[in-house]
Amino acid sequence: MIINQTVDTSIDTLGIRCECDNVTQRDSLFNAIIDFLIERNLVAIRYNKKRSNKYYQITELLYGNTKLASIAKGHYVNDTSFNPDYYYINISFYGLKRYNKTKDKASNLLVKTITAFLNTYNIDFRLTELDIAMDIKSKIDNIIAMRVSRSPNVDYYQLGDTDNNGNYIQDNKGTYYIERYYLNEKEQQALQLKIQNAKTEQDKKNLRNNAKQKINKKIKNAISRAYLYDKRLKEIDKFKRDIGFDLTRFEVKFQQRFFVKNEFSFLSRYKLLKKYVVLQFEDIEKKEQFIQKYNSAKTSKRRKEAVEESVSDNSAILLTQRMNKVGEFLREIDTMKFNTKGEFIYTKHEDYLESRSKFNRKY
Repeated sequence: MIINQTVDTSIDTLGIRCECDNVTQRDSLFNAIIDFLIERNLVAIRYNKKRSNKYYQITELLYGNTKLASIAKGHYVNDTSFNPDYYYINISFYGLKRYNKTKDKASNLLVKTITAFLNTYNIDFRLTELDIAMDIKSKIDNIIAMRVSRSPNVDYYQLGDTDNNGNYIQDNKGTYYIERYYLNEKEQQALQLKIQNAKTEQDKKNLRNNAKQKINKKIKNAISRAYLYDKRLKEIDKFKRDIGFDLTRFEVKFQQRFFVKNEFSFLSRYKLLKKYVVLQFEDIEKKEQFIQKYNSAKTSKRRKEAVEESVSDNSAILLTQRMNKVGEFLREIDTMKFNTKGEFIYTKHEDYLESRSKFNRKY
């Protein structure tokens, strides 16, 4: 008998983009959004000079000392005369579910306000980033997440904390990444040769920084990636706040390339999410036995068999996403507007056709 348990799933990070015909249109829209937020007195507004440059200017939206979102003016210069320069505004919302009632309410209100403003004035926007989070009320020691159906051009971490030689697999503190991004053997050899020939320590440092940037570029260019982490520990370390209960979060990041290559429909979400498997073990010894068997599997078929066997003999519980809240969230930001009284209105579930959503298209 297979034990399958559904877990509530929500959106933790949201990125949207408004594309503009020229710099005047872009700046006018940016100023209109900022003025509207100032009028509503929802957040403090701070320009981030350190992270900005002449092509990308970032303004942060703060609630107290917490950054809820950022709005950035972008400008991409085309190298040829065949295409005009590209102007846009990126709006990113962070940490939509922090388990802090006050900040979560403020984040939700900010998302509604900005998307309602854009929809009310018929300003088109598209998705550029979406993090779907499954929150499991359990210690992270009892949870394993993996990608069983793997992409051929992506490397993946082994399961567990240490390999057969006792070396740590990941340098983490309560966080386990699924995909592995690094310099390949040829890139590593080229880097070491350049470091050996470098004349100064600063030159060596610059080479190592360039290597890190190359890895970060690989991460940024990925279609999706996922990781499992101790949400309670992260809140303590980052915000010095204990949420009061054990919570493990499995998060799948739909990155910008996903939205370029795919329509963002229920089917496309489902196809990606089902490539990942999350298991919960009550018996840690059985978890370790599963890890050994899974890590020794060389094919997707063998990995799937390891998962099925572990679930079938009741060693583990298969955790799957309950996507109701994700669908509701997307429907709301797709259709949210202001009525003549300045109140939020949006299309009800029974009247909503996802096939006609602005998000259900390729870019």
